[in-house]
Amino acid sequence: MEDFSIERTGVANLDFTGELIGQSTGPTPRIKIYRTKAGKYVGETGANQKMAQAQHFDNPVVLINWFKNTTGSITGEVEDAIEDAAKHDDGFKAAWNEHVD
Repeated sequence: MEDFSIERTGVANLDFTGELIGQSTGPTPRIKIYRTKAGKYVGETGANQKMAQAQHFDNPVVLINWFKNTTGSITGEVEDAIEDAAKHDDGFKAAWNEHVD
């Protein structure tokens, strides 16, 4: 676990202790997903820029919907980050992968 502080546009900084569980690909990922020490989820768009958009949620489904509303759809960058998070978090795996018996 490590301490994070995300400087957000027009609202208070978002500070939390947790871990990065997913991010978009490329040398400077713009989409990041974190899991906090308390088991909440944080989504960040515009990562690695001075002012980002970030929000915390109780579960992955609500976070995925926030990405849809914030970016207008599930873009390739958002999908990369979600799929990466699904590899590192069972909650994201259950939310993103459809299981059929």
